[in-house]
Amino acid sequence: MSQSIDALDKKIDAQLEKLKQLKAQKQAVQNRERTKRKEQERKEETRRKILVGSMYLKRMAEDENFNQQVLSHLDKYLTEERDRKLFLENFND
Repeated sequence: MSQSIDALDKKIDAQLEKLKQLKAQKQAVQNRERTKRKEQERKEETRRKILVGSMYLKRMAEDENFNQQVLSHLDKYLTEERDRKLFLENFND
């Protein structure tokens, strides 16, 4: 009788170990999916910034009043000198 109980305990332990491994696999899959989703969100955010920036740069080149408005806003927004130079030296001509 105790042999069958021992055998059942071994089967339970084996199943618990398998369950533990499956949970670890599930967690790994969830982590990969979360990482992939965050990467995609970053790519989309970067693309939006590029498109908006491109539109602004084109309009700044075509419209002097708009150019001055944007530069005024940038002057207040930008904190690093290297960033300020990037815009203010190129667009204040």
